[in-house]
Amino acid sequence: MTMHTHGATRMNRWTRAGIVAVVAACWSAPLGARQQPLVDASGHVREEAYDHLRRTLSGTDVVYESIDGRRLKGWLNEVVAISRQSRDDGNRYWGRISGTKYEAMTADWTEAQFRRLGLEGIRRQPFDLRPQWFPTDWSLTATGGGQTLSFVSANPAMGSQAYPNGIEAEAVWVGLGTAADFAGRDVAGKAVVIQTILAPGQMGNSASWEGATTRAQEEGAALIIGIWGYGGNLAVWQSTNAFQMVRDPDGTSRYVSERVTIPGFFMGFEDGRTLRDLVGTGQRVTISARVETEMREGLASPSVYGTLPGTTDETIYVMAHMDGYYDAALDNASGMAVMIGLAEYFARVPQAARRRSITFIGTAGHHVGSPNAAYLRDQGMLENTALMINCEHIAPTQFVAFNTELRLTNTVTPRRWWVHGSQQLLDMTLDAYRTFGVSLIGEMDGRATGEMMSIDKAAPSVQLIRSPEHKHTDGDIPALVPAAGLEAVARAFAKIIDEVNTLDLAALQPAPMRSK
Repeated sequence: MTMHTHGATRMNRWTRAGIVAVVAACWSAPLGARQQPLVDASGHVREEAYDHLRRTLSGTDVVYESIDGRRLKGWLNEVVAISRQSRDDGNRYWGRISGTKYEAMTADWTEAQFRRLGLEGIRRQPFDLRPQWFPTDWSLTATGGGQTLSFVSANPAMGSQAYPNGIEAEAVWVGLGTAADFAGRDVAGKAVVIQTILAPGQMGNSASWEGATTRAQEEGAALIIGIWGYGGNLAVWQSTNAFQMVRDPDGTSRYVSERVTIPGFFMGFEDGRTLRDLVGTGQRVTISARVETEMREGLASPSVYGTLPGTTDETIYVMAHMDGYYDAALDNASGMAVMIGLAEYFARVPQAARRRSITFIGTAGHHVGSPNAAYLRDQGMLENTALMINCEHIAPTQFVAFNTELRLTNTVTPRRWWVHGSQQLLDMTLDAYRTFGVSLIGEMDGRATGEMMSIDKAAPSVQLIRSPEHKHTDGDIPALVPAAGLEAVARAFAKIIDEVNTLDLAALQPAPMRSK
């Protein structure tokens, strides 16, 4: 079974078992004859299979029934369509890429939604970008044993230097790339092939946290080839840099990067298994790689602002970044759809009944530095802020790893979460998540991540986020973002905003630290 990217020339190969929802049933009929009531003809879990997640609302919560997941999913699809135009225009590095006209088209779409809803003070804030890396063409082949293999999922590592005349090097398999895997191996001048293990819920991979890529560079490898985890043939945009998570004395987690400068590629699991098996024949395998890139200067990335005025000088901010790789359905058409759903819900509330202004922001250039966050802070715009909500990676389908497969389920994965503020804000947030069935990881993150990370303590703030195995890949498609999941989060955020508006600013702030 193949999971299609809706017309894309590259297809992700996921086995039929890998896309069947987990079902508590046992049939005696042969596998091919079994009915699959939870999946459609493309092998995707049907939207109605998620209906069990929808909560029956009662009491004052009935007001949130007007936030409908199917409507949110429609907006998600409109945003994804902009990415697909980038693909259809012939870009191999496609999506709503920062600094391109497709990101600008997304800003146009966002502005049009704000105008449709009657938001005021609509404006664009452009940010000049540093020179941006763009791969324009590339190839990767392996030759050995009388055959030559090409790899449809192979992408150059993010930021990789250009080598238009190509590189040829003998392939050497180093497993996970740990010190034990490299022990006794001569990799100088060779193409080092590394099997990565993905970290569920993160974008990390073992080649990074084990230091495999830096180890290859230190030992003189000419080329790095990373095989992306397991489950299908996902094409991914990922750097070969190593990222180590460290904890500061105050318990805050942060990542420390080690830069890798030698050329690199990533490929999907199925392509990688084919390459591994060729190397496993014991015959000499030669890797040939070529990459053409451009550094584009003078690019800009826009943020789009729109406000529903309130009756005080206090503000609530709701933000969602607009850029993304490939379809970028989860990352971050999902967040944009929820943001527009919130804008539509609160636009129906008369201004006289809105205690605080709500400013909605489609933010610029998230994948190249998130300049909007620093802008909010440096312009003093966070004073008198009652709440910030970051809408990012809202509601992905949950995967279950099974051997080398990733099986889809008919539920939404638990999300990492963050609250900065008073105990009352924390209680209200968790109550809203319980009310609408928003699943969470048990432990709260030590800080916000993503778009709001650098300003997460500048004002009371709330975030849900999940970065699953298919983030930044061509598998980030709408079928893996259930409408019911979008609906639950949008309703929860709306309830949080309503209840925040019952509290004064002082009641939303965290308790002051007591001196010892």
